[in-house]
Amino acid sequence: MMQPLDLNNPDTRQALLIKRLEAGKTLVARVISEELGVSLDTIRRDFIALEKQGVLKRVKGGAIPMGKPHSPVVDRLQEKTDWLVKAETVFQDLLVGQPSLFLDGGTSVLFFARHLPIGYQGLVITPSPLVATVLLEKRIETILVGGILRPLGGIATGAEAIRTLSKSLADIAILGTCGLDPDFGLSADDVEEAAVKQVMAENADRVVVLAPGDKLGCRSAHQVVPCSDIDVLITSGTSEMTAVFTGFETEIHYV
Repeated sequence: MMQPLDLNNPDTRQALLIKRLEAGKTLVARVISEELGVSLDTIRRDFIALEKQGVLKRVKGGAIPMGKPHSPVVDRLQEKTDWLVKAETVFQDLLVGQPSLFLDGGTSVLFFARHLPIGYQGLVITPSPLVATVLLEKRIETILVGGILRPLGGIATGAEAIRTLSKSLADIAILGTCGLDPDFGLSADDVEEAAVKQVMAENADRVVVLAPGDKLGCRSAHQVVPCSDIDVLITSGTSEMTAVFTGFETEIHYV
């Protein structure tokens, strides 16, 4: 017979909480307190301990999974963005009328760039040398924003990048995702990259976010924009996973 779990042991409780977080579940403090038969203060202390470990992010009344930091983009270049393979029709709809584009960095946006048609007539502005190289091969007019190159997303950052982007406008900003949470919005691991993404979002008529399902409900360290500023969400998540975003009048495409 299996021995009952010692729920008075913080290691035991926290191991249970970690399993739920790994399954993408939001933790409601009062519910867990009642379920495990321990005080609300005990659960709050568990949340504090796990937040210090970078496992979760405390929110009012509970906690949510903390998105795992990305590895540098050069290490992720060989990753397959299989979840976007079925997004070709959505991409085509976005490009009707040859709109001007801000393109972020990262593997998902790089995938989008690779699917732009050769000779696309819309102007593209990007802080990503990798994206710019793909567009050069496709003979697409591109403005490459300069600045200090950051390793995570592989985009230019700093005062020069912010200055250039703040004086530029685009019809659509295509942004990748480190985390997307209904309360915190779109977030990034790197504070300098978050600032660049924010300017692109502010200076675009429409903001399109590319978010795999495992990034939904997660927070990274730095907010880019709140969910109310996101016009289109393209995701591999399910309708159940995106239900919390429907109140923002965001157009959601499942791929």
